[in-house]
Amino acid sequence: MATRTPGLKLVSLVLVAVLSACAVPGPASRSVDQPLTSTALVGGEWVAFAIQGAPEVQVPKPKLRWTAPDQVTGTGGCNGFKGRSSANLSTLQLGPLASTGRACLSMPGSQEDLFFKALELTRKARVERDQLILMDDAGKQLARFLRSN
Repeated sequence: MATRTPGLKLVSLVLVAVLSACAVPGPASRSVDQPLTSTALVGGEWVAFAIQGAPEVQVPKPKLRWTAPDQVTGTGGCNGFKGRSSANLSTLQLGPLASTGRACLSMPGSQEDLFFKALELTRKARVERDQLILMDDAGKQLARFLRSN
């Protein structure tokens, strides 16, 4: 007849505890979406890498920067702009915006026109990791940005 040693029982209990810990979901299983707040947007610069209607975002790339929770500035590539911003959870509204009136060498429907149109139509947004996604009322993606700093 075999006898059990107290050490074997202890090893078994430790093994069960370790295996049980593996089954508990950790932080990696949580959503990568972050709640959208005005203060979360302040400070960093967001550089556009996708604009609806543009086949590819060209240099100079449009940029956004929140200087305060309710103030946004940036450039469409040629013209600078500034204006108001209102963000709350998934909603985001930009404007009214005032832009410089530089005579840019672009045609109607240019990247800058598409960018400013996307800003005007923005009603929703979300942050995923280091990306800001602007959407219209229906949730259609208008533009995507990468946080540059």
